[in-house]
Amino acid sequence: MFKGFTDETFEFFMAIRFNNNRDFFHANHDWYVRAVRQPCLELAEDLGGFIHEYFSPEMDTRPNRVVSHINRDLRFSNDKSPYRDYMWLTFRKPSVIRSLELEVYFAIETDGASWGMGIYGENKSLMNGFRRKLRKEPSSFLRCLDNTDGLSQWINAYKRMQVPEEIPAELENWYKARSFYLDTRFTDFQVIKSAALTGEMEASLQKLTPLYRYFQTIIPEDDTINAKE
Repeated sequence: MFKGFTDETFEFFMAIRFNNNRDFFHANHDWYVRAVRQPCLELAEDLGGFIHEYFSPEMDTRPNRVVSHINRDLRFSNDKSPYRDYMWLTFRKPSVIRSLELEVYFAIETDGASWGMGIYGENKSLMNGFRRKLRKEPSSFLRCLDNTDGLSQWINAYKRMQVPEEIPAELENWYKARSFYLDTRFTDFQVIKSAALTGEMEASLQKLTPLYRYFQTIIPEDDTINAKE
């Protein structure tokens, strides 16, 4: 059962930031497991039932699959330091490429925590289907956004895509979206270091359920829309 992160969690993140080498990590591996990985696994375990009920029973909720590793894959990173100074949890359908599917996530770092939902890669066929649905019935998507008060919207949009006249002004950037995510940035360390964090997350993530289910109804389309960057 998740009891909260501790001062040791954030002290470890700070320590690995300034001692980012294998000797330090291996010498302090027990610290990492106790203060970082174990509470992340416990949080993932506690959130599993909520994720299946409010998002999808198809999402993988196995803690060892949900919780990230702290070591970097240096093959694809400009940052060649071997370890991250943060951790995250990712809930998604296991059979879909991560960058092409909506996922629910949680992240923890020295500055606090964040959580939300998004699609991080450029899934053209899904977003083309979204644009078609948005043209036909923008009101249904607006109703999904009505529930997202308090969440920040981050949209990676095409710069010069034409937006049809029937799209409301407040949805123009959404219409041009290549990818997006909505999140909550949380800095109440008293809650982060307690079991109450789980309830705080669930109350916030519930606001994203209609948006998630909306995207599950979209029929992907071939890249027929001329999207100029």
